[in-house]
Amino acid sequence: MTWRVILGTVSIILTTILFGYVAITEQDRMEDFTASYTSRQIESGGALFENNCKPCHGLDGKGIEGVAPALNAADLLVGTPKPPRLVEIGWAGSTADYIRATIAGGRPRPSAAFANYPNRMPTWGQDYGGPLRPDQINSLVTFIMNWAPAYANGAVEPTPVVEGVGTDIATELPTGDPTNGKAITEAKGCVGCHISSAVGPAWLASGDAKGEGVGTRAGHRFQDEGYTGKATSAEQYLFEAIVQPNAYVIPPFQPSIMPQTFRNSLSKQDVADVIAYLLTIT
Repeated sequence: MTWRVILGTVSIILTTILFGYVAITEQDRMEDFTASYTSRQIESGGALFENNCKPCHGLDGKGIEGVAPALNAADLLVGTPKPPRLVEIGWAGSTADYIRATIAGGRPRPSAAFANYPNRMPTWGQDYGGPLRPDQINSLVTFIMNWAPAYANGAVEPTPVVEGVGTDIATELPTGDPTNGKAITEAKGCVGCHISSAVGPAWLASGDAKGEGVGTRAGHRFQDEGYTGKATSAEQYLFEAIVQPNAYVIPPFQPSIMPQTFRNSLSKQDVADVIAYLLTIT
């Protein structure tokens, strides 16, 4: 009988020690779990951003001029008591709530606060008729909010000053680098309209009725009947399409869909690189 009492006492003591240890380490375990879960959300959100948001907001979320505003920005992610964008519209909730609502519900019309961005924000949440589940929306929000700590101490990366190329298509350009030109078109979101959708004329031969890539078409398009621009070569035709997109709009596409700001945001070298890249697409 004595050994049973001893065994029971030892069992109670060990059980008490075990529960005590679990209680003491619970906080650390929950923090580790939360960190792991957040990391998975950021990873998932990054993939969703790459596939769905990059064409308009840019690879790093810094926005694309004339297409969509920056999400990776101090005026959206930090501020006391709220970030400036939220204060401006009188948003009562948190930044994460604002981002979640905007992604899920979209914007049925262009934002008056961003007059340079005329396109509407699509509806992404399934609750509003979009393609993404609530957990995917939450992953996107977590991914975007992950940019906030970089601005917490005022460490805002200065915007580089670019001397725009202007609108004179007779301007002499340097030798272009097609590899860098391809990177510029991806960073500026050009592929979203000219490759992955039919918003603008297709660059690839597979998307053209005559089976010609943009590099081939540029060689004769300026000679076509109805051409209203001033280009006299393939290079000038592409130059004009970049800095004066309304000079000649190919039917049935509409004017002013192409951003009108590349004349100011792209340098001579940038434009030369983009032209060099487009000429390789035959």
